[in-house]
Amino acid sequence: MFGFLCKTLGRSATDVRNSSFYLEVASVVLIRGLSSSSKKISKAADKQKQKGLVNRRGSPPKTASSSAFPQVHSHSESPEEIPPPVVGFLKNHGFSDAQISKLITSLPKLVSCDPEQTLLPKIEFFNAIGITGPDFTRILTQNPNLWIRSINKRLAPCYDFIKGVVFSEDKAVASLKIAPRMLQSDMQTNIAPNIASLRKFGATQPIVSFLVSCHPTLLLRAKANFEKHVREVLDMGFDPKTSAFVHALRMFVGTTELTQERKKAVFRRFGWSDDEILSALKTNPMFLTISEKKISDGLDFLMNKMGWQRDAVARVPMVLCYSLNKRVIPRCSVVQVLQSEGLSREDDFCLSSVLIPPEKVFLAKFVTKYEEQAPQLLNVYKGKLGVRE
Repeated sequence: MFGFLCKTLGRSATDVRNSSFYLEVASVVLIRGLSSSSKKISKAADKQKQKGLVNRRGSPPKTASSSAFPQVHSHSESPEEIPPPVVGFLKNHGFSDAQISKLITSLPKLVSCDPEQTLLPKIEFFNAIGITGPDFTRILTQNPNLWIRSINKRLAPCYDFIKGVVFSEDKAVASLKIAPRMLQSDMQTNIAPNIASLRKFGATQPIVSFLVSCHPTLLLRAKANFEKHVREVLDMGFDPKTSAFVHALRMFVGTTELTQERKKAVFRRFGWSDDEILSALKTNPMFLTISEKKISDGLDFLMNKMGWQRDAVARVPMVLCYSLNKRVIPRCSVVQVLQSEGLSREDDFCLSSVLIPPEKVFLAKFVTKYEEQAPQLLNVYKGKLGVRE
């Protein structure tokens, strides 16, 4: 195929090898070779085929389709024409057919690279810092440009910068697994200013480390936008020395002001004042990231059906994030049985003691403890037995 392309395009071997037309056609043939094992690969090949039909010298699609592509396809079965080292190399390092297809589609120039010179050093770098196996293949498939980033000029400096912020290799790796896009960023231009803003407004080293290692995507925002959200969180009264500050920042970054107001309006419909909403936000701001319907359904059940007051919910607003059907209703059904049987005092049924504990703790305290007096409790909890209204 390579010799055919040289004759067809009237170019030297070097020109053809480096041309985008050659890379795209080569990527199509490689993807076609994998198509028997994946429908996704077949679709990717068709997409690349359409792109490859246009002659890169400016010919209209008809000319390209009538001469170049069919001839390429007819020559593609000769194993020495387009060598398979890239595909075989990627497979040997854990990439699936679907991932290889996505890589070649996203970055056609991979088909012309020398795996040992271009790909192997990247694999060795990621393995050396602790990113291996499924994490490695996922990150490099979702971020194909990392294959062509310089280790010395980009990848290693990024890793070293993050490690220098969190003072831990494990935390640096955890950060990159969550936000591998940081490896494509200029640390000093994009990330460092946001970390400096955190420190300027009083965030301590443990809080900076927590944000960078657990919620690094927050740092990918433009400096002005990031600092705007930091000020909003501070204006609400959050202490930058606490993890609640980070969670509040996540909430502000992840939701628009209009969305926040709509969700607050749901609380107001249930009689909450702005001070009560603010109190709940300061306790755990992440509850404002759930949908309006989930907030409404949760408040309706806890306040109207179970009778808990606003202040009780405001003290543990995170319970609104729990699944009604899988956690809240089963546990509250047990509580209703115990109350109807007079087996426990009302003081034992505070919201935090019923919904916050892990399942094992809840069952021991509210089910196993009363299995002789109320043997139906486990079936009520599992939803096999209804509760009378």
